[in-house]
Amino acid sequence: MKPGDVIWVRVFKADGSTHRWWQAVVESADADCVITYAKAGNQVFHNPNRFRKPVFFQKYDIRSYYWPGRRYDFLEVYWPDGRLHELYADITSPVEVLADEVRFVDHELDVQMYAGKPPLIVDQDEFAEAAQEYHYTDDFMAVCNAQAEALLPLMAHWQPVGIQTSGEPATGPDS
Repeated sequence: MKPGDVIWVRVFKADGSTHRWWQAVVESADADCVITYAKAGNQVFHNPNRFRKPVFFQKYDIRSYYWPGRRYDFLEVYWPDGRLHELYADITSPVEVLADEVRFVDHELDVQMYAGKPPLIVDQDEFAEAAQEYHYTDDFMAVCNAQAEALLPLMAHWQPVGIQTSGEPATGPDS
């Protein structure tokens, strides 16, 4: 995996079923971190058994950070005009980085910080539903909540890189 490569990002539910997937362009990649970028208009595919609309198009430019083995991702979300919209992190299974894709399980607990606002833990309701559906243990839920809490100061002090001004947008599969 190297800068300029188009890779798949695949997100699963805790039962192993596919949740959503999309393509993104690699901005940088090394053993410690893969950074991708996907422009507004990029196709995001959803499991048609779970979503009314199986394909939607990103409204924002998104730079995503994936650290192999960490239990979260981290997103810089930009308006198409370059202004920061938000920072966002999903609490996940340990992130896997393969030759041409990144994959993880989304546990439905998230941390969000709109531009100019403080970071917050969000989607606790979705996390509670997932905990019931997938039989999360109290210990597992505590680990997820601790990870979300640990992300609050990271997010509060994060310095966004800014919108990408060059490179080709990832557009999804040809067929």
